[in-house]
Amino acid sequence: MAYKYRIIITDDDDDDRLLFKSVFDSSWLDCEVAFAGDGVELLDHLNTTRQLPSLIFLDLNMPRMDGFTTLIELRSNPAFRSIPVIIFTTSSLPEHITRCYQLGANTYLTKPPGYQQLTNLISQIRTFWLDTARIPAST
Repeated sequence: MAYKYRIIITDDDDDDRLLFKSVFDSSWLDCEVAFAGDGVELLDHLNTTRQLPSLIFLDLNMPRMDGFTTLIELRSNPAFRSIPVIIFTTSSLPEHITRCYQLGANTYLTKPPGYQQLTNLISQIRTFWLDTARIPAST
């Protein structure tokens, strides 16, 4: 099946990944969703794929390479610079928010506490990023 969009979710938490998968499988049928457990895995994937993602969801607190360092790497590589990056994390610390925007994040969102709130937020993300905003085509 040819998908219209590719999404990569970078998060090391198995429970969060299961929730994401459930939400995406039920409502984003035109999206191919892939997972990376940390920044190293994400960058390895991006460097070896033929088609870059339409969006990257990025957690901050991960092993090996955290979200801050991953964001620096993404924005320093011209091939990845234009991919929208949505920080999706449990942290709501003002210094984390400021730092992520300074490093080039496109959006900073705090993970909601429940499944229905996650479903609603993901729906809003889709409406904005894939239906309203104009983003570069993945190659």
